[in-house]
Amino acid sequence: MSSLLLLWILILGIALLVYLGLPIFSKTGLQHNTMSEDIIEERRRTLFQERERSYAALAELDEDYETGKLSEADYQELRESLLQETASVIMQLEEESLSDVEAEIERFKQQRGT
Repeated sequence: MSSLLLLWILILGIALLVYLGLPIFSKTGLQHNTMSEDIIEERRRTLFQERERSYAALAELDEDYETGKLSEADYQELRESLLQETASVIMQLEEESLSDVEAEIERFKQQRGT
């Protein structure tokens, strides 16, 4: 069962790399604003999905440990890793929310100025 958890960790890691790589490949200009909003929304959905997967993996890990499928050492190691990944996703969600507020303020300023 620990191989299933390692697979989850690998999937979450790949999703995180894709998320971090998106800004590098985004375009500039007028299309950038529209694409930027779409990308932000897609990122947010991806982060919410990653958060839910992390929660599910943590719950499954706890269940596996409680039923004796994992040793204490494996459980602690995997749980720590999953907790770190979950915390990272949650922090990214919070940063996205903060940047949304800042973007709304900038749009308001631009509309007021014109």
